Amino acid sequence: MFLGDSSDIEGRMRLALVALLLLLLPLIAVSQPVRTAKWSILPLAHPNAKLLLGLDWRRILESPMGPVVQEQVSKGGHPLLGFLDSIENVDRILVSSPGADEEGRSPLLVIGEGRFLLPHIREMAKADGAVSRKYNDVELLVPPNATNTDLHFALLDGHTILFGDGSSVKQAIDRWQRSAQEGHERNPVFFRAVTLSAMQSIWAVAHEPSTSLAPLGINGSGLAEQVENVEFGITVGQTMDATVWVKAATEEAGEMLATGLPALLQLAALTYNQQPSLAQVARRLKVVNEKNYVKMGVSVDSRLFSRSLDELRASAVKTTTTAIAASQPAGQIAPPAEPQPPQRRVVRIVGMDEGVREIPYEVKRPEE
Repeated sequence: MFLGDSSDIEGRMRLALVALLLLLLPLIAVSQPVRTAKWSILPLAHPNAKLLLGLDWRRILESPMGPVVQEQVSKGGHPLLGFLDSIENVDRILVSSPGADEEGRSPLLVIGEGRFLLPHIREMAKADGAVSRKYNDVELLVPPNATNTDLHFALLDGHTILFGDGSSVKQAIDRWQRSAQEGHERNPVFFRAVTLSAMQSIWAVAHEPSTSLAPLGINGSGLAEQVENVEFGITVGQTMDATVWVKAATEEAGEMLATGLPALLQLAALTYNQQPSLAQVARRLKVVNEKNYVKMGVSVDSRLFSRSLDELRASAVKTTTTAIAASQPAGQIAPPAEPQPPQRRVVRIVGMDEGVREIPYEVKRPEE
C-alpha cells in the first residue's frame, strides 16, 4: 500500500480514505478503556478546509440504536458493515481537504482517534515496503524515496494517527505540536463543523462541492456546480434521522433542485420496487425549499433500518453471484443475463418560465 509511482498520486489519493478505513484501522485497533474526549482533533484539520467529514463511531455504539447497528454489523455481507465492524475500538474519524488546487491536486488528510497499537502499525507497514522517517520527532511511515505528494502515515501517539499526502500530514504535525489553530476560527466551515459535531453522529460540511469533493472522487457534475454549500448530518438515538441542507448558488438553482429532487425520489422508489423497505425509505424522504435553500430529511426506526440493510445485503450478494457466474471459464454455462434498462436517464421539469429543464439521472435497476 505504501509503494507506488508518485505520478499516480492523484488516483491513489482519491482512494486514501478507503485505504485507511478498510485496510489500516481493522488491524491496529486494540481494546483499551474508552476515552471521553470529544472532537479535540478538529484543530489538526486544514485551516483552509472546504471539506470536513466526521464519524463518531463511539457515539453510535452507545446510542439506543447501538445494539441494532451492532446486530447488523455482525451479519456481515456488506462492505460498509464490514468496515464498521473493523473499527469497533476507533472512537472518531475526521476527513479534511481544502479541495482541488490550481494545479489539479487534491490534498487529503484523514485523522483517526482511538486506541492504537503502534508496534503493530510499524510491523505491518514495513512488511508492506514502507520505511520509517522522522519529522519534528514524530515517526512517519512512507514509501522509499517519498516526496510530499506521496502518502504518509504519522504516529502521533497511541490515540491519534494521521494519513494523507506528505504536505498535509506534516502541516498537521506542526499544528499538533504548537497546539495552534491557524485561521480555523476565521473559516466558517469549522464553525459549522463544531455545531454539527456536537449534535450529529455522522456529519459533513462541504463548501463549493464542485471542487471540495474532488479528493473523494465526487466532483465535476453540473449539479454540483449549482451548489454553494452542502451540510449533512445523521443523528442516532431512538431513531436514525438524516438531514441534508443545500445552499444553491442562486434562487433559480434552488427552485430547480427542490422541483427535481422529488422526481428523483419517485424514480428511486420505482427502482427499489422489489425491495419494499428501501422503497419506503425513498418515499419518506421529504424535500422543502425557501429561496436558494433546500432541505431534505428522513427518519428511520430500528425495524426499517434493519430491513433496509437486509435488502441491501441480499442485493449485494446477488450482484456478486451474478458477477462470478459471468466470469466462469469457457465451457461452463452461466445464467443468461437479464435485460437492463438504459443507464442514462433524465428528469424533465416542465412549466418553468425558462422552458423545459432536464436533470441527468443515472440509475441501475436492482436485479430480480
